Amino acid sequence: MKRIIFTLVSLSFFIAVQAQKTLPEIKAGTIMSASAFVQGQEFPLIITVKSLTAPVTLAWSVDGYGDGAFEMNEKAMQSGTALFMGQPGMGVTKLGDSETYCLISKAAFKSLTDTKTFTYNGIKFKAKTSDTTPMKYGGKEADVIQVISEDSKMQLWILNNPNLPFIVQTAGLPIDILINDIK
Repeated sequence: MKRIIFTLVSLSFFIAVQAQKTLPEIKAGTIMSASAFVQGQEFPLIITVKSLTAPVTLAWSVDGYGDGAFEMNEKAMQSGTALFMGQPGMGVTKLGDSETYCLISKAAFKSLTDTKTFTYNGIKFKAKTSDTTPMKYGGKEADVIQVISEDSKMQLWILNNPNLPFIVQTAGLPIDILINDIK
């Protein structure tokens, strides 16, 4: 009887461990393969993390278009309230004190975890509570929070990481992205 109980406890522990979601490690040098969607067309996009200290720098490259980088200052990383949604320019684009690219600010993420809502670009987003399709990186399900705008026209999938709330998928933006792989 003790063996049966031990086996059942061990099995339930194994299942619980397997069900846990993970956070992909994002550090300087991390390369993300993505797809960008613009007016119904899909383009391969590579995003490379150049620096995670101020200014946070994310390089981008699109075959046939060019490459560049976005720089975000410390103020934007801490309390930014707007997502840069324009077409990227060649070279380095320095974003303003309120702008971020491919992530939300730490203050917005804190609001999301505390109140299940945050406002970005003047649009209120709320956590989506219904089941969603899991996102996997390296064969493991990522710990992602899906949010939806009040008018239900925009959605973001954000890594559940207070230090780097990276957006891994968007829907309904002028340029949508989907991070396919993180290395």
